[in-house]
Amino acid sequence: MEEKYLIKMLKRGNEEAYYELINLYGNRLLRASFLMIKDEVEAEDVVQETFIRVFKYIKSFKGESSLYTWIYRISQNIIKDKLKGQIYTTPYEDNEVDFNTPEDITIDNVDREILRLELDDLSFIYKQVLVLFYFEDLTVKEIALILDEKEGTIKSKLSRGRILLKQALEKGGDFSG
Repeated sequence: MEEKYLIKMLKRGNEEAYYELINLYGNRLLRASFLMIKDEVEAEDVVQETFIRVFKYIKSFKGESSLYTWIYRISQNIIKDKLKGQIYTTPYEDNEVDFNTPEDITIDNVDREILRLELDDLSFIYKQVLVLFYFEDLTVKEIALILDEKEGTIKSKLSRGRILLKQALEKGGDFSG
């Protein structure tokens, strides 16, 4: 379904459009939420709350960004609210990897686990932009819209986040400096 048509149908309260929206973006939102909060149940709650808000406020969507950017911004606001004063420790597990040899699988799993652990320990402000940029393939402009920040700020956070992540990986996971 084309995005404009989907939006039109959502605004009319079409049930098929709701299912289409969930099918289009549900798994992406779940993966990104999981990367941010590292708790499967909480990530599912974020996605559910996101879609509830989307359905409730779809009529206020003005089309100034893509539908996904708008939805993603809603999910990020929910995540921020959930993370205030809470610490999660469950690591993200990525089961979508496909390799040819057992050696490749082992090496990549070790590398991915180290990266995951280091990313999990990174400050939320940097982790958020790194996840949006690298895992969700969003542009700096889209991230700026989602986070309601200037593009220059997003570029700075991406740069600083990369540096901190690289330093931590080189030091074996120490983000202290």
